[in-house]
Amino acid sequence: MLHKISVENINSRYIKDPHPTIFIDGLALDCFLNIFHPGDYILGLIPTIVDWISLDEESKLVERVFDMTDAKKILPVLMCPDDCDLSCTIIVAEVETTSDYVKWSRIGIDKNNPKDLIEKNRFLESGVEWIEKVPNSNI
Repeated sequence: MLHKISVENINSRYIKDPHPTIFIDGLALDCFLNIFHPGDYILGLIPTIVDWISLDEESKLVERVFDMTDAKKILPVLMCPDDCDLSCTIIVAEVETTSDYVKWSRIGIDKNNPKDLIEKNRFLESGVEWIEKVPNSNI
């Protein structure tokens, strides 16, 4: 299924100042994911904006992972706005990128220890609770 991705500056559930928010087909990513995995902890998550991540080593890890040239990689896409670190709720997507598209294979909740991620210098497939109902998608 082909979806449209966009980013807009809006307020979110817990952040009252406008900030970049990821949209899938006009629906904020946290709301989109809540359809497939309803619960209290996905709504209100914010994009992993590097400048907002509170710990320098975690911020550098996120930046490195996004800069990796691997065709397929696991990227952190949403985080908890309370502490803005990797020890709270982190939503990751296994993505494949080409010059024409970005495709996610799976989306899940990262349960890994942030220290392990920093040590391995990447986000790990093991330790992710994959949300089975989220469909694969080309964007």
